[in-house]
Amino acid sequence: MGTDWSSFLSRDELLAGLPARRASTLLFAIESRTAHLVQRSRRSLATYLTERSGEAQERDFMDALTQGRDMVAKPSVQDLERYASRWAPLVPPDPGVRATLAHLLGERYHLLDTRTPGITSAIGLTDPTVGERFRALYDAPISSILAQSAPTRERWRWLRAGVSDRLENLPPFWTAFALTLTETVGAGILALPIAFANVGPLAGIIALVVLGLVNIGTIAAMAEAVARNGEIRYGRSYFGRMVREYLGPAGSAIMTPVLFVLVTIILLSYFIGFSSTLADATGLRAEWWAAGLLLVLVYFVRRRNLGATVASALLVGATTISLIVIIALLALPHVKADNLRHAEVPFRDGRPFDASILELVFGVVLFAYFGHTSTAVCAPVVL
Repeated sequence: MGTDWSSFLSRDELLAGLPARRASTLLFAIESRTAHLVQRSRRSLATYLTERSGEAQERDFMDALTQGRDMVAKPSVQDLERYASRWAPLVPPDPGVRATLAHLLGERYHLLDTRTPGITSAIGLTDPTVGERFRALYDAPISSILAQSAPTRERWRWLRAGVSDRLENLPPFWTAFALTLTETVGAGILALPIAFANVGPLAGIIALVVLGLVNIGTIAAMAEAVARNGEIRYGRSYFGRMVREYLGPAGSAIMTPVLFVLVTIILLSYFIGFSSTLADATGLRAEWWAAGLLLVLVYFVRRRNLGATVASALLVGATTISLIVIIALLALPHVKADNLRHAEVPFRDGRPFDASILELVFGVVLFAYFGHTSTAVCAPVVL
């Protein structure tokens, strides 16, 4: 049985300062750092990510790197381009290492000439010294690693990456505005007509304005509390620890079951509304639709990561708002003047006071405006 000498050092590598070995290690470091940044960005807007689960994900990622296992999230060329400025300091000034790194990147990734200015700058592809070293090592111009065209699937990935990069690099004001709007306005809006049916449109609008101002004030107070907390502001802490710092262990102990009850009620409401609506529209039993939604929920729970980036949150929120606007436009032709003038005021014309209607109105409106936890989650993104 012969000996495989391919893993040993060659004379050329020793004389050239081992650029291939250094570049290979450097590429692993670049991919590892990029993968770590990608993983963190995918949970940047995970609303109910706890401190323990966040630390567990960080520990699993670092354990995989130290033990030489496959990376948890292998970066794409689009990820390398997006975070080029973050891994560029890892690249040494040695032209030989840069040339070899460029060769390895060209072999592993489809580098599109017009789409990779960050990678080009980080490696120094336009540096004449690096170009000369590349030609001496591989007998080809350094531009040979850059492709002039890409397949359809790759062009779609670049388009999606460009949209994502543009959304995640909005000015802080517009990022805060867009996240607050899209994270607050959700499916709870659809329950407002049901809640206002017994009180009338005028009373419903007044309730929306008054309770909306109250919620905006409380969200502003939450934003102020987050801005004054250095740990959560710089992404080193989580919502639960901030509550513990401000309200003590008792406040933190109360918050956890309260959020659990809130999420449980929200899920049950979504399950009932989703299944009953589709059952009426399709004729299938509501239980089947509820079971299908449960399978989707179990799938995402088993993934342990929703991939909640800023771009995905903005796109989902924009889609939700667009659908609400479309539903409103479809309902507009059915508006009747008599219904707009309808109002049931307690103690008028012998009407009794019904506390259940008041509870319904207050509960639905407050739920429709609820976005306080999202404020704490968005803080590290915009501050």
